[in-house]
Amino acid sequence: GTPPPASPAPPLTPPLFDFVTFHGNDYIRWDVEPGRAVTPPDLGGEFATIACSFGEDRRSCPYGTDAGAAFMPAGTRMYAVRGYATEFRLAAVWKEHIFLYQAWRNPRAKAGADLFDLAGKVRAVEVEAGGDDDEVVRQTTITAPAAVEEIVHMILRARVQRPLGHTARETRYWLTFWLLDGTTLGRPYYPESGEMMGGVVFGPELTQLLERHLKEKP
Repeated sequence: GTPPPASPAPPLTPPLFDFVTFHGNDYIRWDVEPGRAVTPPDLGGEFATIACSFGEDRRSCPYGTDAGAAFMPAGTRMYAVRGYATEFRLAAVWKEHIFLYQAWRNPRAKAGADLFDLAGKVRAVEVEAGGDDDEVVRQTTITAPAAVEEIVHMILRARVQRPLGHTARETRYWLTFWLLDGTTLGRPYYPESGEMMGGVVFGPELTQLLERHLKEKP
């Protein structure tokens, strides 16, 4: 067979995207990750096994089922990713392919650090601003260590709430975190509600910070 389909871009309405669920935590996989792929040396110990797949049996594997998946077949083995908390990253190995899943939401998370294991691991932040109807998409890449650290620190200490729903037309910033190992984490941030996907919420300070960097773009 062929690898399972990947997720479309937001809006996210389960189970239209590629997810896995373990212990109440949801992890998501994007169709495209600009960073390098995860390879066998990145894999840690075996974490769990997919028990059921929505794609195989919708009735017995509804969204939210523990050890359930959208597309990964039952029996797929899940592994930790070396250097990262399992609450943040898991990797599925299916027919010799490795698929990276990263934290979407965690009902026990109190702060951004509980979702995203990013402290000391980010070398650059790409920012893309604009909704689907915008004629001009504004972009910049933040690489100055102090500026990167400021953004990451803001995210790690931000409060986490139950995630909101968002529409494709809603204004958003797309943030891509380039990690030291060459992999990436991409997440949308919606300034109108102050929420980054996963329920990480901010006051106006994150929007102001992103706008400042966009305006300073060379």
